Amino acid sequence: MRNVVIVVMIAVLAGCEYHNVSYEIPTIENYLPLKVGNYWNFESISFSQGQSSNQIHREVASTATINNHEYYLLITTSTNDYYTYKDSSYYRIDHNGYVYIYRKSSPNYEDNRFRLNGNDHDTWSYPVEAGDQAQVTLTVESVTLGNVTLTNCKSHYYNVIQWADEENTITLAPGIGFVKEYSNAWGLGQELKSAMIDGQVFNF
Repeated sequence: MRNVVIVVMIAVLAGCEYHNVSYEIPTIENYLPLKVGNYWNFESISFSQGQSSNQIHREVASTATINNHEYYLLITTSTNDYYTYKDSSYYRIDHNGYVYIYRKSSPNYEDNRFRLNGNDHDTWSYPVEAGDQAQVTLTVESVTLGNVTLTNCKSHYYNVIQWADEENTITLAPGIGFVKEYSNAWGLGQELKSAMIDGQVFNF
């Protein structure tokens, strides 16, 4: 009986340490938890504005049916000392774990930016405007936020060969979703500071 208790304790402690509280890393199928009310708060630094801090809030606001597909509406609000900017995008996940992003400003296209079940070094492409192709490369890696290290994160590097200065990387962590976004072209980025996923609050 004692050996069973020890095994259980080891299994619990093998999870991710989150501000001195151990929890088990959620399942791989949960790289992008979309549920109305879930949100992510980021902070970014814009060197062009003298180190001013941007506060970014992204929230799953509602669901919608578009072209016979069920989507989640994600609204991203970016605020600093100079302006407030809002972006609305519609996300859906198919049975393969492919994430499609639809924007009303580009009604003829869906971005296949993420593949939640993808493996390290997977690559794929999809059409964008003017007949060009976006190329995505997936890398599995660890991400450190504050004093927390999240393992098995999936970073998606985006590039359109015919375009300039659009290269960027978005990283998803299991059970949390968006944790880091980085412009490879401009050298700027944003990291997750807090999130609420399925009623659980995370602070980094």
